[in-house]
Amino acid sequence: MSAGISFVGAGPGATDLITVRGARRIGEADVVLWTPSIIDAGWVRENTKPEAELIDLARHSDDEIVELYRRAVRDKLRVARLFAGDPATWGGLRAQLDICARVGLPADVVAGVSPMSAAAVSAGVSLVEADYADSVIMAGQETVGMPDLAQIKEYAQFGTTMAVLLPAARAAELADALRAGGYDDETPVVAAYKVSWPDETVVRTTIGELVATVKQHRLWRHTLFLVGCAVRAGRARPAAGESMRRPENAVRWSRTRSRSSWRADTRPAPTPAPEPEEPKRVTVVAEPVPKPAPAKAAAASTPTKSVTAQAKKTPAKTAAAAKSAAAKTGAKQPAKSTSASRTTTAKTAAKKPTRAQPQRRRSS
Repeated sequence: MSAGISFVGAGPGATDLITVRGARRIGEADVVLWTPSIIDAGWVRENTKPEAELIDLARHSDDEIVELYRRAVRDKLRVARLFAGDPATWGGLRAQLDICARVGLPADVVAGVSPMSAAAVSAGVSLVEADYADSVIMAGQETVGMPDLAQIKEYAQFGTTMAVLLPAARAAELADALRAGGYDDETPVVAAYKVSWPDETVVRTTIGELVATVKQHRLWRHTLFLVGCAVRAGRARPAAGESMRRPENAVRWSRTRSRSSWRADTRPAPTPAPEPEEPKRVTVVAEPVPKPAPAKAAAASTPTKSVTAQAKKTPAKTAAAAKSAAAKTGAKQPAKSTSASRTTTAKTAAKKPTRAQPQRRRSS
């Protein structure tokens, strides 16, 4: 079997949260580098080879670990090095991979469950939520030392979810840095100590009550603090009239043109253009036009002008017809001018256009 090393994420501490691949690498290793504080010692002894060498990382220096890598290359040993949570969140992973490449030791990385995710699941919250936080900022993920509080103050300006790992005895300094960055005292906080272990402690509090909560539960060692409105308890959506979910002075991320560089953009967010209103439908009801009376309609359909014009066109024929009718009835026709005869005939034709009716004889 060829030599090699696997950097295995041991998860938050519970043995059943180690991935199947990670457990296989541990069972195949000739040398296991680990720290008893990150995983149960009994499980490691039961799941390693009987002849496997178990080395406590807390008892060896960095130079001694590098010498062990060289020995693994020389003796063709398989090495498994365990890390708490996920190796991807460990800042020293790249340096370890560079050392392995320098000494000629092949290396691979096995992902693990992050304590940050385990703490959120234990508290029943999500780290990212559309209405409250669109990103997660991690600080102080090392299990030793103290994170830079000045950086925490800068990170707090973005008003998103923060995951800070630091000794609980420094909770007052953490609260001051968060306030200076823009969080108020009502901002929710989840404090998770030894999450997923049998004696885990996961409590809810706020920035204003953080110090009192830590003292009440006697938390002094390294504790993971989840800060932000996304880790609140209660409703999934804000109620009507609820205050701002993120700090008013929160800045936004903006991608610069430089390679993989990010910086805070303090410009105000652009106001979205108002959506065009949908045109309203208007129904127009046309009032019915009143129809003319039958008498008027008949008068309109037989204009006098047309009859008169017709009479003007045939004056000779009209006069001859009138004389003939008068001769037959024997009535005395008054002497009238040609124009008067034409007018009388036109009026008679307008009243009864069908035919002329004979007049009765007057008695003397």
